[in-house]
Amino acid sequence: MIVVGDRVYQEIHRFTRERSNIVIGHIVKRRSQGVFGVLLKTGWLVLLPALSGAGAGSAGRLEICPEHPYYFRDGDRHVVLVGVSDRALFSVWRNDKGFSWRNYLDDIAAHRLNYVRQDVFSWGKLRELSEYPAQFSNVARPFVRAGPGTAVDGKAKFDLTKFNQSYFDERLKPFLREAAERGIYVELTLFEGFRSRRDFEQSLYAAANNVNKLGLRPGAVTSDAALANRELTAIQERYVDKVLGETAGFGNVIYEIANEAGGKLWVSHFIEYIHSHPEHRGRLVSAGEQGSSFDPRSGANDIVVKHRGKAGLYATDADVRNHHASLVGYRAGKPVSHNEYFLYANRSTDDVNFPRKMMWADFTAGGHSNFFDFSFWRGTGRTIDDGRASCSPPEAVLGAGRGLVDFLSRNGVEFWSMAPHDELAGVEAGKEAYVLTIARPGREYVCYVLGDGPVTVTVDLNGGRFIARWYDPKNGRFLTEAARVGSEGRCELVSPPFAEDIVLYIFRSES
Repeated sequence: MIVVGDRVYQEIHRFTRERSNIVIGHIVKRRSQGVFGVLLKTGWLVLLPALSGAGAGSAGRLEICPEHPYYFRDGDRHVVLVGVSDRALFSVWRNDKGFSWRNYLDDIAAHRLNYVRQDVFSWGKLRELSEYPAQFSNVARPFVRAGPGTAVDGKAKFDLTKFNQSYFDERLKPFLREAAERGIYVELTLFEGFRSRRDFEQSLYAAANNVNKLGLRPGAVTSDAALANRELTAIQERYVDKVLGETAGFGNVIYEIANEAGGKLWVSHFIEYIHSHPEHRGRLVSAGEQGSSFDPRSGANDIVVKHRGKAGLYATDADVRNHHASLVGYRAGKPVSHNEYFLYANRSTDDVNFPRKMMWADFTAGGHSNFFDFSFWRGTGRTIDDGRASCSPPEAVLGAGRGLVDFLSRNGVEFWSMAPHDELAGVEAGKEAYVLTIARPGREYVCYVLGDGPVTVTVDLNGGRFIARWYDPKNGRFLTEAARVGSEGRCELVSPPFAEDIVLYIFRSES
């Protein structure tokens, strides 16, 4: 809508987009004393299956988009993954502190998020879980416990050749089914490594905890040498067969080989094993670099998993900038997911603004993002047993993802056609600040600024006429009216005052 005096004009610019059939409208209000207004991009959105919360359509079959291989598609919808997860979900399930797996999914869907990462089950922590009966009052695992003999938690030893079918029927499949109904994609982590002796002694692999006499030691269960242990490899392969078989009917699943573990040959073996499976081949497989000699950029995995690696701590704005740069460096023609970052643990910050910053840093790196905490839904999140009832994460954490998702959906941002372009923007501020940019040069720019403002952002727009607006990612709203800008080169834009972070959104004007 363009208003000049009392005259009203409507400007609708239609785009035909590959595989999407979207109609986008730019509606701008203009008055004689200046240009301002409300930017609306309306029409059929092809963004996230969970965008309208509880009323969202269900997730279908996730696949990598062939035209835009850093992103996914589900039918004719392009997908970027944004999520919040608790890794111990299947161990906790439903407990005496009030935690419920359905409430967990409801919280995620209500905030329009579409991604969780879950261990299929905990291969370890036998004694630790038994020491927190209120937190873990309903623990189950996919293997039969029939002995003879008792494990370190005082219960019968496991037989790793026999499956507990109720685990799949009553936990894994109901969770995947209801996640799909809410438009949520689930990354299932298959294995853990157990490098330390203490962790190994509490694992199902230790001789004290199973009847299978595997002859294992710490650090050997996912190493390349593990492939020479035929009994162990057979158990691991049968377990993968079982998970694939039980989840074959779900299109909302990604299979992650291991969490921060695995030799190069071992990881490669299980990627190929899943890809070439006679019954369930061709599924999406993710693998990471941390704690492993495997390089996910050059391997046969479909999705690159990036953790902290050498990018530094999870604490400061400089850390966020470093992780953004590291994620950009792991782009090698396939999706890149930063599927684990957290608060409190391992010298990380306790600032609830941090997850929001990391989500935007991941997005502007052309990646996917998942805040992966360990106990938020079971208390404050600071300790595993804090004596408090179950509660959702702080709104600042869940709302961080919703602010990003809302920004993308309400503005019809064509993220799938964009790429990281930090070289196109710079920032000047009174204090230290960083600007992280994803763009389709000459068409659309999202510049994420870390720091306090006002700041001046300089953007290379390659000439033409554009519309610019400043967005508050903390509260999920625009701070300024839309303004027309034009430039034959670099354009300077001054932000309003802000704290922590701000987003500059620029798109090409067709009028």
